[in-house]
Amino acid sequence: MIMFITVEDVDSLLGDSWTDDANKPKSVLMANVWLNGLSLSLPCHKVTHEVIIPDDVKLAGAYAALAAANGGLYQKKTDSGSLLSKSVDADGVSVSKTFAEISANSTTLLDSNLQLALAILKPYGVSTSQIRLVRG
Repeated sequence: MIMFITVEDVDSLLGDSWTDDANKPKSVLMANVWLNGLSLSLPCHKVTHEVIIPDDVKLAGAYAALAAANGGLYQKKTDSGSLLSKSVDADGVSVSKTFAEISANSTTLLDSNLQLALAILKPYGVSTSQIRLVRG
């Protein structure tokens, strides 16, 4: 696993009060795991072939860690927003539910810090409107 950011990186980018000290290691771990899952196209050192982590990728990682600290990185999302209105009437008793129309795959369901991180990562091959398919 590539370690994109450390607690020290996030502290220097966002200030040391971005979350409680006890939450920092897990939030940074979650951000690193999330970044690894994006399969970013990053530059490599010509001689050692080690991955080079650009400063803007570290900044995106810091915002992902902040999203993780706020409970917004790995959260369950439902598609109930796609239902506009539902009504049931039985023997004079009526019940209705109304939801906002929004796609379950929309980035607007994401934490605002995570949306910012994804926007920063676009130059590295991140797209919220495509699915990566690997054939083996």
